[in-house]
Amino acid sequence: MNTQPAPLVSVVCLCYNHASTVAQAIESVLAQKTDFPFELIVHDDASSDGAAEIVRDYAEKYPDIIVPVLQTENRFSSCNLAETYIAPLLRGEYVAICEGDDYWTDPEKLRRQVDIMRADPEITMCFHAVRQLQGGVFSPFRPLKSDGPVTPGLIVRRGGMFCPSVSLMVRREVVDLWPDFRRAADVYDYPLQVLAAAKGRVWYMDRDMAVYRFRHEGSWTASHAGETDLAHIKNETDWLGLFNEYTGGRFAGEIDYHLAHLWFTEYRKAPSKEKLARLRAYQKRLPTKEKALFTGLTALYRLCGPRAAERVFL
Repeated sequence: MNTQPAPLVSVVCLCYNHASTVAQAIESVLAQKTDFPFELIVHDDASSDGAAEIVRDYAEKYPDIIVPVLQTENRFSSCNLAETYIAPLLRGEYVAICEGDDYWTDPEKLRRQVDIMRADPEITMCFHAVRQLQGGVFSPFRPLKSDGPVTPGLIVRRGGMFCPSVSLMVRREVVDLWPDFRRAADVYDYPLQVLAAAKGRVWYMDRDMAVYRFRHEGSWTASHAGETDLAHIKNETDWLGLFNEYTGGRFAGEIDYHLAHLWFTEYRKAPSKEKLARLRAYQKRLPTKEKALFTGLTALYRLCGPRAAERVFL
């Protein structure tokens, strides 16, 4: 049990078979230069590659910072890991995320984000630019081109990849909320992002401070990188419906756009009548210009194939 004063920031690290990367993730958190205490909660979901032993070793070396949660049986499919095992341990006023296959690159990341959050109590979430690492190649990921506030609807509209989880900092009072739509979701980050957007202001920092590994072995993106992932798409459709109810339809238009985009992307991967029907159901509720966009994209796909359609930014 950690007996140190309550940290200002709780950093959450979810780890599963990340033996090759989790040490780098942990080291990048330990390297943070702050004038406030922080904690690192590392949840290992019964890794079979030795990752748990690495986590245990670090926890023994840094008992005042690292809180290990080492499962002996995999819990991913039996419960909501974040709500069941992480939420009860959080002590910080703010929560940041650095999953076991990602890492931070700026030792002042936490301090910079805390400064933003402290300056405006209405800011419920801030995020920043990152670099994406795939196949040994780095590429910049800048969701926006300058620092500033982000329209809450844009967070909903652009989906979970718009705010990389490794860049997030969210107020604990938001993280502690578990409405039905969060419990229904099969992912952690996107539902948390839209909840934070609905509860206050969002701020973007155009500063590259982390690396997000895309489709790295053992990552969520790798395990869902198949030709089609219909179960996940249906889950996202369902929980966004619950989110729409939770917010009284405040983001209905943004949800329709996002789901039209989602189902078009899925249709492009593996066409079917069901997917086309889903796409058209959301498309028909969009404003005229956006409706025409998806009509044109569908026609372009049918005429020229997926490579032509994917060149168009949605």
